[in-house]
Amino acid sequence: MKKVRIELQGISKSYYSETAVTQALRRVSLSFAMGEFVAITGESGSGKSTLLNIIGGMDSFDEGEMIVDGEPTFQYDDEDWETYRRTKIGYVFQDYSLIGHYTALDNVVSALLIMGQDSEEARKTAADYLKQVGLEEYGTHRASELSSGQKQRLSIARALAKNTGIIVADEPTGNLDSETGQQIIRLLQELSKDRLVIMVTHNYDQAEAYVTRKIRLHDGQIISDVTAETEDALLDPAPDPAAPAEDTGTEKKPGRKSLTSNQVASIFARWNQRTQRGRAILFTSFLLVIAAASFLFIGELFVYRDDTTTKNYTQAGFYHEDDKRIVVKRQDGKDITDEDVKKLSSVRYVETVDSCDIANDINFYIEEGKDYEYAFGNEAKRSRYGKGAGEGEIKRVSFLNEKRFMMSTDAISEADLAYGRLPQARNEIVLYGADDSLLEKTMPCYFVFHNVWAENHYYQTNVTVTGILKNPTGQVYFSRELCRMLSMSLTDNSVFRIIYGDRIRHEITPVMSDSLTGNEVRLSSTMAEEYLLAGEFPCTIEEYDPAGKPTGKVVTDTVYIKDPHSADGLHSSTPNLLEVSGEFYNQHFRLTSSQASVYISSYAKTDQVLKKLDRLGYEGMSSYRISTIDYNEERTTQRLTIIGISALGLVILLLAEVLILRSLMKIRIKDYFVLKFIGMKMQVIRRISYFEMLTYTAVSTAITIALMWVLRLCGIPAIQEIMWYYEISSYALFLLYNFLLTLLTVLFFNRLLKGRLNA
Repeated sequence: MKKVRIELQGISKSYYSETAVTQALRRVSLSFAMGEFVAITGESGSGKSTLLNIIGGMDSFDEGEMIVDGEPTFQYDDEDWETYRRTKIGYVFQDYSLIGHYTALDNVVSALLIMGQDSEEARKTAADYLKQVGLEEYGTHRASELSSGQKQRLSIARALAKNTGIIVADEPTGNLDSETGQQIIRLLQELSKDRLVIMVTHNYDQAEAYVTRKIRLHDGQIISDVTAETEDALLDPAPDPAAPAEDTGTEKKPGRKSLTSNQVASIFARWNQRTQRGRAILFTSFLLVIAAASFLFIGELFVYRDDTTTKNYTQAGFYHEDDKRIVVKRQDGKDITDEDVKKLSSVRYVETVDSCDIANDINFYIEEGKDYEYAFGNEAKRSRYGKGAGEGEIKRVSFLNEKRFMMSTDAISEADLAYGRLPQARNEIVLYGADDSLLEKTMPCYFVFHNVWAENHYYQTNVTVTGILKNPTGQVYFSRELCRMLSMSLTDNSVFRIIYGDRIRHEITPVMSDSLTGNEVRLSSTMAEEYLLAGEFPCTIEEYDPAGKPTGKVVTDTVYIKDPHSADGLHSSTPNLLEVSGEFYNQHFRLTSSQASVYISSYAKTDQVLKKLDRLGYEGMSSYRISTIDYNEERTTQRLTIIGISALGLVILLLAEVLILRSLMKIRIKDYFVLKFIGMKMQVIRRISYFEMLTYTAVSTAITIALMWVLRLCGIPAIQEIMWYYEISSYALFLLYNFLLTLLTVLFFNRLLKGRLNA
């Protein structure tokens, strides 16, 4: 007797529905041996397909036992059946069960990879099997492009590639014409010489001349079992124990290089992406939209998380409320030195350092006409100085830009100029102009002082334009000397006292005037009315340190008070402002500054720069933050609304991706059915979807990041703002969010897949 490969002992199988129980098989007992070509026939519903599915390990049985190569299978778990389908059974289906988007060669290679064969070796072996079934010229054709007969031949080649001793065929000629069907039957007959071939067919006449055994079923029971040689009934044939068992040696070991599960999954994932480029583009495009939206939502969360308009500051604000400006003082209270400027310039994200910073909070107006109208805060003041103005007539003039602020020329170089030169004298300036028409023009400049450390007061001097900037800017650059002089008016380095009779005037702020010489001084009009007369008076100057403590240095001198109503006089009623000559100023007052400003790349980096400044020994304040002094309910509501919308948007994106991609991935279920029944482990099938989707996610996130950087470089403001807030933590959150979406999507899909494949 030939070697028995499969023995069925009292196999029963029933299917259950809500209303009925269908008994497909009733205590079926059969044995199948090597070298047999068995045809199982019967009318529809007789149980023949159920019997074949149980033999092929694609369906379970309720009662009885199936013994394969002497090993019982009743206690097999899912992994055991996976091994059985992979190592024992080769399948040929009526519907061919090919993966249509794979090439003919790849369909065969897939079986070899599942068996653990090395990829390169598998392709050589697969080509041999295609040649064996007459498809050597169609290896590069997609399976979907082949004819019905060619598809069935390809299905047989794949079964052969598994190199198993058993081949099961379910209606292999059902979709073929008579001639092609005969060719397939003859091919199966040839294969049965060294294998067991079991075929279910409804057309026994077509196969009668080729099969060695015919089994007929009716209502789940065997009604005949005959061999072609004797035509005798052979119910439940048993092997002769005395006969030696044949070993055909048809089951070969995997190739020398055995692939791991991850390697196999990776290969199939790449095939899916390569062979279904349209679907790959669809998946990637959808994930790209998700990634781009999540990038913006996450960016908005970081933008508004750092919004400080809800912070209640008690100090008065800086006039120059630039959100990129950080005001800096030394923690020890000492003046800012050139060494400090170097240290501040080295801080990351710092673009410009202005060492004479207090002057930044001086609002100024430059007069272009003869007659002028100027306004400080909400108070309008009009003057009729200038030749050409009619009696009682007030002419309005145009100022260059009321929103410009002072900066020291330390912040620019000759390369920034389109025309002219950098300032050399104290009252020389550089600004932007459309042409060189303002070059070398001298005009009055009016200043209003405003700072967290000083009250408002006003000053006027003449300035000359020596340079025109190349690029438009909201800044006007003054000489270091003028900036420091104006800054002095906002500090408490000294107390200037004028002694008039028995009265002493305290805390008079000095400013330098070009029209005064020697010990000449000029008071504001308000102070002049108090002192009544111009003339010579004694004065005392007492010096204080940066911490506000007297140094002990007291200087006594004499000043000559000039008429405040002269043409070049001070046009202000500020009571504590005093004009002095340059000689007097340089003799008694220090041209130093205890405050500087750094201008950073973006407001988004404020907190990082502040922390760095603190570590370096400086006290930093954001001019934008310190100027926002009140709790703004409307802005807070807006902030919280945007944060809420962004968070909700991320949740919606999560749900949309999980649901939509899960639906799109259902298209793959048919392919996974094929892979399962040619022996692929469920573990590997699940990994294919992970590898594939993670690739799509990686590509889409990379494209998103690159796209955002391109849009940032193109100067799109909204993108620029968001990108400044992106740090390592932000990018990490973005990547984590998108990969989490992918993992959840695949997780839910694999749960669906497991249910479908096990159904």
